[in-house]
Amino acid sequence: MTIRPGESRGRAIAVFPFLKTREPVCLGDFTFRSTDDTTDLSGEDSAHVREVADMLFLQDDLRIRSAAYAMLPVLDLDQNEPCLQELKRVQTIVAYCYSAPHQTLGHPFFYYEHASLAIFSPEPVSIFLVRPEHHVGAIAPHSTPPPDELHRVPGYYGRYNFRHPFWVVRNSRLYPPVPHIALNISQDLAHDLHWFLQEPQHNFLPELFRPPATETTERVLTALTWYNRANAVTSDDDTVIINLAIALETLLALPRESKTDRIVDAVSLLLGRIPRLDLWVQQFYDARSDLAHEGSTQRLYFSPTEKKNLADSLQYNSLLAYGRQIFQLCVGAVLFGGHVGARARLRDKLKTNQERFEFICKTFDDESLALGDRFAAIEETVALTSEFRFVREPGLLIAPMIGAVRRAANSLLLCSSDPLDPVFKQALKKLAEAKPSRDFYEVLDALQALTDLKMSEAADPKSPQAITRRLAAVVSDYTFMHYFWLKERRNKS
Repeated sequence: MTIRPGESRGRAIAVFPFLKTREPVCLGDFTFRSTDDTTDLSGEDSAHVREVADMLFLQDDLRIRSAAYAMLPVLDLDQNEPCLQELKRVQTIVAYCYSAPHQTLGHPFFYYEHASLAIFSPEPVSIFLVRPEHHVGAIAPHSTPPPDELHRVPGYYGRYNFRHPFWVVRNSRLYPPVPHIALNISQDLAHDLHWFLQEPQHNFLPELFRPPATETTERVLTALTWYNRANAVTSDDDTVIINLAIALETLLALPRESKTDRIVDAVSLLLGRIPRLDLWVQQFYDARSDLAHEGSTQRLYFSPTEKKNLADSLQYNSLLAYGRQIFQLCVGAVLFGGHVGARARLRDKLKTNQERFEFICKTFDDESLALGDRFAAIEETVALTSEFRFVREPGLLIAPMIGAVRRAANSLLLCSSDPLDPVFKQALKKLAEAKPSRDFYEVLDALQALTDLKMSEAADPKSPQAITRRLAAVVSDYTFMHYFWLKERRNKS
């Protein structure tokens, strides 16, 4: 909806309409509270929360007594703002937690729709969207205020599950996304998530809330998204099998070739060589193959006996009953592996300093970044080059090292926000302006003069000056023997 000059949106509100909580619960950067709790909110925000809470209906004229909500910053719901991406991550994890399968029967505790999320942005909305007139009739009088000259009234522009737009005003009704949803008596968001995360296979699930994102956490979140789709009320068994297969394939990140055999090996490696586990994987993927290539399947149940003729096979429990449990166990194993791998810093150890110096050069050449942002982007990389400078690396070349430190020197000279000592500044200019010869002697000579300066440490270790000095020290450590050899050879000649 168009916002005219001088108008502004209010703070947005995110609501789990069908999940209640008895006490506040922190999920990532958001704190969800009961709609009964408006403590510490401004008068305007508190009024918006009460209006939104009054719009939440289960069916007919049955209003939901309380729901879980979080206050958001002012948002434009038509833009892909970071806040919305973080909120989508939260909903994915909450839906995943509540879909925990029954330990015996295997069906999910809640379906995806129970974790539906509605976002309300207070702003003017079109009267034609909230009070359409064609082929409808009002069963009760309404109190919508008269529209302005643009046919707008005070209300809320919203998004249901990040996909479906809606427009409401005070006393509107927002119903579930499916015809019927049952509310659970004992459900309590704060208590339930605490209990769920105590399970050994879910101990590392909170890693998904914490930045920065890694390849593992992003892959797991994508897999959870597909798993949640498999738990939608609107999905039949065929759709569930396809979505669950995609979730498992995404989670395990296997190549396309011989996918079934590789998934058998991967699941067995993660969960152990459990008798008949490989048999379930094979049967599940036979069913998935039937659906992908023939459009239907008769293989909906697990057969503990290996009979070639499906009619002669003993059918036991649903393939999906096992599939949900196996998927959640695999998620726990993958997150645990990612956690211990991250703690061991394998990703850093498997990268060479040659690659790091090339990354520094590329970052300084990126004109889309402000100078300060370029230094911030290389800070960790510079620290890693220092940490791993004693690791044997025969393929490390002088050119990218020299290129990195000269780019840093030149960028620091252009950084007006970082005042420089005159002597240090002169040494930087000499380094930045040195014309590199074939053996780099002139640049190495300027670098040596820079690192020989006796200066106190920079007050801010994350400042561009401190980063440049650390980078110069690392390159000097790598090249000082070569520099003195060149110097001696030039003196002799």
